[in-house]
Amino acid sequence: MIDAVAAEALKMRRHRGTWLMVWIFPIAIFLIALASLVYYQFAPASPPADPQSAAAWIADSTIFWRAPGSAPGRILIAGFSALLFAGEYSWNTWKLIIPARKRWQLVVAKWAVAVGFVFAAFALTDLISLTTEWLRSLQGSAIPEGVTLSGILAAHARAAAYALLPIAYATAFATLFAVLTRSILATVIISIGLVILEGMLGLLGVFFHARAPDLTRFLIETLPPYHMLNLIEWANRKAGLVSPLGPDASVALSWTTSLIALLAWIGLAMAVTLVRFSRQDLN
Repeated sequence: MIDAVAAEALKMRRHRGTWLMVWIFPIAIFLIALASLVYYQFAPASPPADPQSAAAWIADSTIFWRAPGSAPGRILIAGFSALLFAGEYSWNTWKLIIPARKRWQLVVAKWAVAVGFVFAAFALTDLISLTTEWLRSLQGSAIPEGVTLSGILAAHARAAAYALLPIAYATAFATLFAVLTRSILATVIISIGLVILEGMLGLLGVFFHARAPDLTRFLIETLPPYHMLNLIEWANRKAGLVSPLGPDASVALSWTTSLIALLAWIGLAMAVTLVRFSRQDLN
């Protein structure tokens, strides 16, 4: 199993698609950080800004861990997963690697690489951001009093844990779409459509609740889009998502409920992927 993961990682780490959809995050932030450091080194001193509290500074420093939960972030994650899985169909290479591995090992290895690469990219992005803030403090941009290493580590560990959910969610469903469609383009289109529908959840809820209130509430409380958005809200604002259904109706579920529901949907998507892939004719 470890050999399968290592082989997949070796194959994908230098792939052009990996650079464009995964490594692009730390590279872009590094270039922006470098440009900002050079600019502030030679720019005239600006008037001191209003002091920021330690809690606000630490919260702002975790901003890049929010990217996996954003619409563009999940689309790029889905695109990378589509490349990993559907790419094998397009390149007609499944039949070359299946004889050497069990099918479930291939799928699990690709899951591990997809989630691992994306998580590593955001971890590196976060590290670059923190290093830049420290270097800026040497240029005169003081870090607020009360900011401690333990506080930073705790906040970033919590933000990273929250980021794993949208990464796993986007990967699991993109993988399922890839196995069902065998097409990179179709997988990306379906994934983008799902993200768009999530953004329209409030509007769709109000529209359909006026016509079928019980069914609409059941679907919103059962299907994964609300639960993903709810967990993102809990991570970003420490308060859940209230999805309106009408003048006197709304959906507002707890963090625990959405976590259990989303994990169940991720597990279901992974199980269906394994079953479907194990029965496919790949010759």
